Amino acid sequence: MNSNFGIHLKHKSIISVSGTDCINFLQNIISNDIFLVTDRNSIYSYLLSPQGKFLYDFMIIQQSKDNYLLQCNKEVATNFVAKLRTYKLRSNIEVKQVDEKFKSYFFNTANELIKTSFKTIKGFTISNNYGFFFNDPRIDEFGIHGIIYEDKNKDLVKELALTLLPFQTYEKLCHNTGLTDLISAKVLQDFFSLELNGKELHGVSFKKGCFVGQENTARMNLKNKIRKRVLPVQIISGYVEMNENISINNNIVGKILSIEPHCFSITKIEEANLFDQTIQLKQASIKIIKPYWLKN
Repeated sequence: MNSNFGIHLKHKSIISVSGTDCINFLQNIISNDIFLVTDRNSIYSYLLSPQGKFLYDFMIIQQSKDNYLLQCNKEVATNFVAKLRTYKLRSNIEVKQVDEKFKSYFFNTANELIKTSFKTIKGFTISNNYGFFFNDPRIDEFGIHGIIYEDKNKDLVKELALTLLPFQTYEKLCHNTGLTDLISAKVLQDFFSLELNGKELHGVSFKKGCFVGQENTARMNLKNKIRKRVLPVQIISGYVEMNENISINNNIVGKILSIEPHCFSITKIEEANLFDQTIQLKQASIKIIKPYWLKN
């Protein structure tokens, strides 16, 4: 892409976690290491069930010493706030949704102006009068996110001469990159974080110690028991159905999880030549896509 572009991430909400106990509070429950978050670095993380299954995923930036901003999907924001509050107990923290103060954006990194202004280094975060800018901590070359003050977003668009692209562009980018950002949490909650590629996407720390769901997550990683993964699907022709089985030589190797806005499947990755063949379903021909960042 040859020009500066921005996309308003209308599906994102911002949650503020603040107070003198907020660091220890977050460290005890989230899957990643909150001590990696500074005014110069941001992370991607999960809140898991006690069994280690997906509940919520989010980006975390540091707004100040005792205040963190969590960027999550708007679909789950209210429930996410409620869940965080259940872990509060006697901690000196405040958890609240602050969508009225911020808007979320996604920017490209193709143009030198964007590169210079936002310093595209993996995980790198900067803040200025417009808000906060950070490289996607899952995949450093994917792009730059912005948590922009509500009253500054028009000024930002003007100063950087941004072309605002439709949200569908972000949908396509996520699918092409293999990110599940737009799959409903109700679908993902059946799966462990490592089946959602949480290790490869830098959303899980295996060094920080205990967190909610840590025992099963660590066991899966230690024993390398990641036999299935959520992966993007290319529909070559025809149409697929939700929960439709995917079979190779009469052997069921997965099923369709999501159709809109783009197609994803849960797939047994040990199947030989899984990524090298066209698979025929009842009404469609498909291919399972292996994201370039998935090494195994």
